Parts: sequence; structure tokens; C-alpha cells
Amino acid sequence: MKNISWKVESINQQVNILIRIIALFWFLTKIWGYKTWIADRLYPVIPVFDFFKFIPNYLHTILFVISLILLLLILFGKKNLAFLISFFVIELFSCLLDTVRWQPWEYMYLSAFLVVIINFYKPKNIIVLMHLLLVAMYFFSGLHKLNRSFLSSVWMDTILVDFFGFSLETILKYKLFFIGLIIPFCEILLAGLLAFSKNKKTISYFLILIHLSILIILGPFGLGYNSIVWFWNLALIFILFITYQKPVEIESVKSFSLNHFYWLALWFLMPVLSFFGRWYQYFSFNLYSGKGKQMYICFSSKEKIQPEFGKVINYDGSPCINLQNWAMKEMKSMPIPEMEIYLKMSDEIKKKYGKNNVKIIIYNSENQKIVE
Repeated sequence: MKNISWKVESINQQVNILIRIIALFWFLTKIWGYKTWIADRLYPVIPVFDFFKFIPNYLHTILFVISLILLLLILFGKKNLAFLISFFVIELFSCLLDTVRWQPWEYMYLSAFLVVIINFYKPKNIIVLMHLLLVAMYFFSGLHKLNRSFLSSVWMDTILVDFFGFSLETILKYKLFFIGLIIPFCEILLAGLLAFSKNKKTISYFLILIHLSILIILGPFGLGYNSIVWFWNLALIFILFITYQKPVEIESVKSFSLNHFYWLALWFLMPVLSFFGRWYQYFSFNLYSGKGKQMYICFSSKEKIQPEFGKVINYDGSPCINLQNWAMKEMKSMPIPEMEIYLKMSDEIKKKYGKNNVKIIIYNSENQKIVE
């Protein structure tokens, strides 16, 4: 590390620092939520393909350890394409073994590393593509927040009530409810300015302030909630700072778009499909929007309740748990909010606890419908 210059003097150094920033926070995130990456846990392992169910548990742990070693080599060693490719392949295979590993930060980091691998000898392309990835993330994150669920569950419940301690009476009296729309509109506006403004560096400072605000609200001195994303927000602060230290220049927009159309399709076209249920929410930068379905598991008796389940509520006379609380309690990760994964999760839980001993409930926060 002593031979590494962290001062951004060239594009090569800029890329080198970005790789190390991602490697550092990726390593810390995986260590912090290590149970996400192993199979010896209570939370069910749901592979992408059913035949991966026969993979032994110890292989999950081996892949986890190898990935950590490779991240350390990327962090402390010289820029090495072989290390990057090896890590990417192992990490991708690990994610195929369990869908809960497809977290939004995992998707972003994998995208960033693949960008570096493909453009290893073209550092200018790496910076431009990192810039476009950030634009897409803030733009769609803002779009997904334009709904009433965000205002009620995130803005009102989490920020106004839990963090600031406002009463419902105060919120109604001063008409604070719809003020929360400022947040998504700011994200969309800043994404647009980041894309088209010449002074991207100044815009990046406003985005850094957003991440600092998130850390203040969710961090250990705030609500102490969803600790796994603390590292991601810290990483984004450094990524924004380094990416926009130098002007982001595209010599020929048309030529660049044609040569990198697959990234534009992945980051700007596919997320549009998520609004119609045709693409994964976490691959579409749906972050803290309050949208989506939640899964509840009701047990026939309290004897089946485990400490890893987290908070227990009562529904129709039965003890119930929220899958989200269970995932965060045991693994520090969120469940993947997709119906097909919920159905597979439901099958695994019924197999483990007995079909007649559990009842699965899906709650849709957007229309407040409950389906058993």
C-alpha cells in the first residue's frame, strides 16, 4: 500500500482508486453480513437454478473465503486483470447459489467490476460508464419513490416519526406529509444535472450530502437500521468524489453509445420494465421506495419461533414474523422482493416446518391487499 498514490493525477490513477474503494467496501460489507454468503444458517437458501440445491454447504463457505482473499489482493496488490476476472467469476457463481445475495449494492459492484474487466486498457471508458451507472441509479431511485407508499412508510414513519419524533398531529397540522416528494424530485433533478451539466463535480457534492443524510438517519447514531447499507453509502461518497475529480468527457456520444449499447440497455432500458413487473426491482435501483410486496410467516405455535426470526407479531391469533425482519436479524441483508422468490421461499419453509404448521401471507403495501 505504501507505493500507492491516492492523489488523482491521471485517469489511470482515478480508475485504480475506484477499484480499491469498491474492493474495500465490498470486503467490509461481506464480512459484516457474512451469513448471507454461507449456507449454514436458518434462513432458507434459494438458488437461481433448482439443480444448485445439491451443492454442498461447505462450497458456499469456500467461495466466500476465496472471494475475500481476492478482494484483499485487489485492494493491496497492483492492478491485475486476472484477479478481477477470477473474483468476478467466483462472486457470480456464489450469487447463483443463493438469490438473497443479489442485493442492490452487489449488483452495482458487479456491474462496476465488469466494466473495468471489459475496458481494462481503456480507462476513459471506465470513468464514463461509472458516470452513466451513477446517473441511472439516482434517476430510477427517484422515479421509484414517486408513490404514496414512500410518503407513508419511509418519509412519514421512518424519517418524521422515528427519526425526528414528530407526532401524527404535528405532521397533519403543518402539512408535512407531501413535503416528502421533494426527495424523489431532488434525486431525479440531480441525476439529470449529473448527466447534462458541465459542472458535474458540484452536482456530485449535493449527492454526497444525500448519502451523508442517509448515514445520519440510518446510522449508529440515528435509527441504527439496516446496517449493511452503511458501507454502501460510505462507498458511494468516495465513488462520487473520485469519479468527478476530473471532467467526464465523451468524444463522440453516438459512437460511444453504439459501442456500449448493452450497458445503456441494462441500466436505462431494463429498469423501465420494472414498473410493469418485467424486471427485478433491485436491478432497477428501486431503493427505499416503500413499494413492493412483503412476506409474513405465521406459525401454529410459539414453540417454533426462533431468536433469528426477529420481532414477532400477532395475526389472526397466530404468532407471525416478517421475512424482512428475519433476513435482517440473521443475515443483515434484505430479502429479494420478487414474487417468484417468495413462492420458492414459501415451499422451503413449508417443507421445513410442516405444511399444516405454517401459513404464508403476502402483503402488498401499494394497494394494502393481503393474500394467503
